[in-house]
Amino acid sequence: MKNIFLSVVVVATLVAAGIGGTLADFSDIEISEDNTFATGALDLVVSNYLGTEYPDDVPSFFMIQDAYPSCDKSVFLDLHNYGQGWQVDPYCYIHIKNVECGWIMPKKPYAWLDETGAKVDAPDPLPTEGTKGTGYPKPVTDPEYVAEMGGVAGEDVNGDPVVVPGIGLSYGEGCEVSRHVDIHIEVAGPYDHGAVPTSALVPDADWVTLDLSDYDVDPADGIIKINELECMEILLMQIPNCKMIWVHIWVHLQDFDEEAAYAEGLIPDTYFAETYPEAKWDHWPTNAYQKDYVEFDMAFELLQIPIP
Repeated sequence: MKNIFLSVVVVATLVAAGIGGTLADFSDIEISEDNTFATGALDLVVSNYLGTEYPDDVPSFFMIQDAYPSCDKSVFLDLHNYGQGWQVDPYCYIHIKNVECGWIMPKKPYAWLDETGAKVDAPDPLPTEGTKGTGYPKPVTDPEYVAEMGGVAGEDVNGDPVVVPGIGLSYGEGCEVSRHVDIHIEVAGPYDHGAVPTSALVPDADWVTLDLSDYDVDPADGIIKINELECMEILLMQIPNCKMIWVHIWVHLQDFDEEAAYAEGLIPDTYFAETYPEAKWDHWPTNAYQKDYVEFDMAFELLQIPIP
């Protein structure tokens, strides 16, 4: 009788506890907190040939003054990809833009010309030496005036004057001087950050010359000019994350000779064959570009997908 009473008490207790005569399943809870989804970034940094990085304000790398015919200048740049999280190696481009031409005030101007090439009085006040100008009147030196507007360029073998017709004003909306500055681009890499020295310290690197022939407006000359690359997106190379490439950019001022002027239709063939080879100034058309200048921007762009 005593055992039956105890059984009734146990059952009553389980029912009161809500268990209904059975035990609950085992369970355990662990919480993953503060989950985030953060995107990566394309991060291109330019450095000079000494390894000085310019994360924000990239300086002018070409500051060429008093260039002479056949003058060559070049710069070495290192481009670093500090980006994160990309499945495809980003594509790095160079974009030459904002090409602008003008004149620089010479030390002793011979004449001032208006937009028609006519001589006009000097402006008052006179610009100081080295002042840049982008309008008329334009100051020209004596050889520059002859090359642009025509005149006596020397004597022939008989002592008779050689008169050239002139190739026209070299400054204006056409930005003529930019048509006679060649550009050449080489790339090497990619390399690990810090694993190799900067580009200028390895002159015998495995440089690859970019094929710019698709941009050549005049394929016959085989020369790429700054004006031909304006507003063009030129692929340098793909740069994987945490890698760098070397870039070598070279510019050259052409020695613009009589044959080139004839080929461009700037002078008549009746003068070229006999008269011009005797001219006092060798390659006298180059004189048309004295104290002229061209300015341009170089934008380096890192893109996730290539430009079609």
